Amino acid sequence: MQKISLFTLLVILFTSCTDIFFTSPQPSFAKNSSDISEDFQGKFNVDRSPYTSDTLNITDNTITFNGIDYTISDDNFVVKSWGNYLFLNLKDSTQKWQLLTILSAPHSLNNTLLEMNSSTIDVGRFNNVDTIAADTTNPNSYTKYILNEVNTLQFHYLLRMSSKSQFDLIRLEEVIAVEEEIEDEESLESDIEEHLTTEE
Repeated sequence: MQKISLFTLLVILFTSCTDIFFTSPQPSFAKNSSDISEDFQGKFNVDRSPYTSDTLNITDNTITFNGIDYTISDDNFVVKSWGNYLFLNLKDSTQKWQLLTILSAPHSLNNTLLEMNSSTIDVGRFNNVDTIAADTTNPNSYTKYILNEVNTLQFHYLLRMSSKSQFDLIRLEEVIAVEEEIEDEESLESDIEEHLTTEE
């Protein structure tokens, strides 16, 4: 298996303004999961219009991107769930945790990726915030806000505000199934036309 940090994967996969990190996996009130619910499993296109879309494959205990597998048993990957939410906690090179949240249908037509960033969340509402300034010599660097000891009420605020920065996860199996159905119908129509011309 190729080695690449999960944080690098997320920078590639979810290139965005996710700039809020945590000192521990979130939410603190939810237990760690040893597997991923079937509601969240599948191969998805991350609809980041008008930007480039990405593909994400989720199984019961792995995430696959560009042919590289990441498993729940990795030290830098913690999965939690609560209700219709799946929380993917990813440890970066500074030992801080980035949180990606997926909301499953029926609350959304498609599963939805929610991102936490300071453009929609007022980090001033938190007492324990550390700031890591952007590296001015690196054009891809950005300021990071590290939240410490987030309580349940604060986490619910984060969840509510992150819904303002969301992307649809389009299930690719359904798209493939529809394309195959159309091909089958076209093939059937072609067979019927061929049969009718043979009879004439």
